[in-house]
Amino acid sequence: MKGFWHLVKKKWLSYRFRFVPWIALNLKEKGHRSVRKVDDKIVPDDAIISTLFHFSASLHENLNNGFVNKKPIESLKVMEKVLGYTVQLKQSTIPGAGVGVFVTQGIVTAGSIVAFYPGTIYRDGKDSGISRMIFKSCVHRDLRWPFFPADLSWLTGDFINPLNCGQYVNNETPDFPCNVAYQECDLPLDRFPIELRRYLPNIYYSSSEWNRADFLRLVALVAVKDIVVDTELFSTYYTVVHA
Repeated sequence: MKGFWHLVKKKWLSYRFRFVPWIALNLKEKGHRSVRKVDDKIVPDDAIISTLFHFSASLHENLNNGFVNKKPIESLKVMEKVLGYTVQLKQSTIPGAGVGVFVTQGIVTAGSIVAFYPGTIYRDGKDSGISRMIFKSCVHRDLRWPFFPADLSWLTGDFINPLNCGQYVNNETPDFPCNVAYQECDLPLDRFPIELRRYLPNIYYSSSEWNRADFLRLVALVAVKDIVVDTELFSTYYTVVHA
């Protein structure tokens, strides 16, 4: 039993840096990003949409239309060619934080899209019970063979779309200030061909919502400064929006 609780404690110490309720409770002890409502866009939404579209199209073309099982290295080669940089999971520089996301090739310039936060979208606001099983179930539910509605590869860590790793980005600390920030964006689905949706990071929990949706809500991580190779990405979960 002692060994079990030691394992639980170890897991918590790693996960807490990405656990929103814990971060919210510690808000008063941390710095936060303060913005006015009209300023809460680091880049235009069209820049996010364009990056995702062109990168997805390049992945689709270079991975034989997505039907051939390629190693993640193939997707990273496409990423470096199209975006000029790559990001990958490595051991975090924060002691006890587990894995993090690092720039592994190239230089990320301020305003670049470095990741998306994948998962299930609950339009009713409920976020309890979000899990790998639910996401996988929703993807298979809305599958219209041979067209997948979202990317399943982030569940395994063998990323077909290397950008879908945002859930591994750790929160900033006093020693490691943020170099990326979250930005929400609505992707018009009529601008995203059905064959490219297999690279999308999100799916609606409700099948009826997905079937009638005009937009898909995305959460992008955008660089707020230039980031050089071998640098870990750090976000800030504390965004205070002033009307």
